Amino acid sequence: MCYFMEVMTQRRGLNGFQIKLIMAFLMVLNHLEFGYNFVSDDLAHVFLIISRCVAPMFAYLAIEGIIYTRNLKRYCLRLVMWTILVLAGNKLLTYLLINFSSTIVESNYIYLKIRTFICPTIVAGVLCISFIIWSKDSKGIVRSLFLMMSAICFIIGFWSEWGVVLLPFMLITYFLHNKKGERFLGYIAVEIIAILLRSEIYYFFVFPFIALYNGERGLNNKFGKYFFYVFYPLHLWIIAFINFIILSR
Repeated sequence: MCYFMEVMTQRRGLNGFQIKLIMAFLMVLNHLEFGYNFVSDDLAHVFLIISRCVAPMFAYLAIEGIIYTRNLKRYCLRLVMWTILVLAGNKLLTYLLINFSSTIVESNYIYLKIRTFICPTIVAGVLCISFIIWSKDSKGIVRSLFLMMSAICFIIGFWSEWGVVLLPFMLITYFLHNKKGERFLGYIAVEIIAILLRSEIYYFFVFPFIALYNGERGLNNKFGKYFFYVFYPLHLWIIAFINFIILSR
């Protein structure tokens, strides 16, 4: 009965957990192209198109994390530590798979490597905004240092994967969060940037999900909090390991 009442009182649309589940599914479809003969080139292209919303949607939800977290420093530290651990895991797994791949021709080593990781870009955006927030409560040289660190994070993120699109997108999402009209115009500007600098014409697929997002977190327990931290690297590691098994035959 309590669960029924809770569902009835929820806002219409999709909560953050539900959207993340959809994004996780689309992300797996996109990454099937990294598998050895998992999908045809034509199907991989279709999956690429329909999954272009994943990176900007996770970036959007990261901004929601900044706005609603109870402890911004802890939130940033968790993202940074997780990113470092996953990067180390990517390097270690790639090294181990290649080191034990005596029967695999070198031209197929690409299937043993983790070839995508968008989170450093998103973390750079989160830190860029966080340093600006912290600078507002500081004075003098400390304020200047925070602003300098923000600029450094922006530059690093801008030149990272998807950064030319995600960094402006994240800044617009945060600073125009309560100004829907201006934020929409900002998103249009980012779409133009995406087309001109990345030839990325499907970035706008994220807009329907932003419109559907009802502002609620959704499943609020440890599983809901940490599932996606684990799922993202794990599914890429599984694909690389399956490639190793197939290519070792």
